[in-house]
Amino acid sequence: MADPRTVRQMNRQHLLELFADGRPRSRAAVARATGLTKPSVASIVDGLLEEGLLIPAGMGEAGVVGGRKPNLVVFNPDARTYVGVHLGVERSSVAVADALGRTLAQATVPSAVGDPAAGVRQLGPLVRGAAEQAGVPVDRIASVGVSVAGLVDHRSGHCLLAPNLDWHDVPLREWIEELFGVPAVIYNEAHAGALAEQRFGLGDGVANFVRIMVSAGIGAGVVLDSRLFSGAAGIGGEIGHCRVEGNGRPCACGNIGCLESVASEPAILQSAHEAAEAAATDLASTCDIDDVLTAAARGDTAAVTAVERAGAGLGRGIGYLLNMLNPDLVVLGGAVAGAGDVLWRPLEQAVRHSSLSQSACRLVASSLTNAELDGAVLLAHEHVAL
Repeated sequence: MADPRTVRQMNRQHLLELFADGRPRSRAAVARATGLTKPSVASIVDGLLEEGLLIPAGMGEAGVVGGRKPNLVVFNPDARTYVGVHLGVERSSVAVADALGRTLAQATVPSAVGDPAAGVRQLGPLVRGAAEQAGVPVDRIASVGVSVAGLVDHRSGHCLLAPNLDWHDVPLREWIEELFGVPAVIYNEAHAGALAEQRFGLGDGVANFVRIMVSAGIGAGVVLDSRLFSGAAGIGGEIGHCRVEGNGRPCACGNIGCLESVASEPAILQSAHEAAEAAATDLASTCDIDDVLTAAARGDTAAVTAVERAGAGLGRGIGYLLNMLNPDLVVLGGAVAGAGDVLWRPLEQAVRHSSLSQSACRLVASSLTNAELDGAVLLAHEHVAL
């Protein structure tokens, strides 16, 4: 027989999840929606009102047969503050969100490559500044969600390896919790991005999909049967370190010809400069990824060569995913996804050559611009109980 305190806690969480949509409800409406008895609902609602998690929301409409108007209650968006953190290769970003998970303010600093302790320390003033901008006290922070550009065991909260950050076996959860004094949850950035895609993007309502994030590195978040697949040690989806070229470049992981060494933003820049040098064309050595993509759209030979090579590599990697997982949808995130036909034509051709059947799978560019940070906010909001 279940412990009554456990049952009450489960019912309490059920009510909080119901009210998390921000809609006001009467106690009778909550009882109908949850199947709980009216006395149980009244007791839990009264407790949540005392805690400040719910607040009065005026009077509702009387029933069709008359009677008293019901008292309404609604979730209090000011009851809690959640912090999302994205520890990217080039930038570290934070978002301060209200109790409904709505972002109120953001801030960004350059990442601390080679010094994870410094990277965590700088989050303190960054979050305080964002909280001040949002007009919320830092002592209202309930939890912190972190997405990091590296291999993460989210059970232990350790970043096992972040080659592009030069971080090795970093106890991120321990450090984050010590810094902020609240629970923290740590995930790989591609996994967090997939959660954001599932909630806010093209993955909404899709049971089986993969989101591939292309930036300074490449990773994949895999959703199977509507649940994020992390693998035994939390590092599932590391497609960036699958070999797609037989005689390719060395990768930061130590292998040769990895997808990341072909199709990441730094790899595309390197390919463009190599092609420009070989053709003696005038592609500026200081150009960034947006410059290369713009040049490719104009038909610049060196830029087109680089982007087509990336597209072919991505197509081979996606082919592996289709053969193994048979997803309904593959979503490509990052600036590279917006490169147009110069990327997508060789990508789709490589998919056709590398997969058994791709006819039922859609290949699309993500509509989200900040998925890894949005996913970190979701982690704080949903993976740490109120």
